Amino acid sequence: MFRTRATLALAIAGLPLAGCGDAGPSVATRGSSFTVALDDYLIRPQTLRVPEGRRLTVTVANRGRLGHTFRVRGPNRTVLSFATIRPGQRASRSFQLGPGKYTMFCVLSNHEELGMRGTLTVG
Repeated sequence: MFRTRATLALAIAGLPLAGCGDAGPSVATRGSSFTVALDDYLIRPQTLRVPEGRRLTVTVANRGRLGHTFRVRGPNRTVLSFATIRPGQRASRSFQLGPGKYTMFCVLSNHEELGMRGTLTVG
């Protein structure tokens, strides 16, 4: 009986981590368009490299069961912002960024803490 309770407790404790899997390898794109997938507590790809000096177009697809936002933060401020994207929806926006490293994240609740963050490198 004790083993069953202990096993159940471990299984329940691991549930919040179920969405925190591997986001896959780093992705580099030479083109001017790319897609970012939002899942529950995960941004894919988690590491993305895009060329500098071009106007870029990002399509954000929510593949999760919850609504998510998508933001890109530079060293001092947010430089790209999408409002809440509902499950199954997509949104696109064009932008241009200077060379450097940026953080991609979801601003809702504690989603960033749970793993909804990644790195966008321009250059």
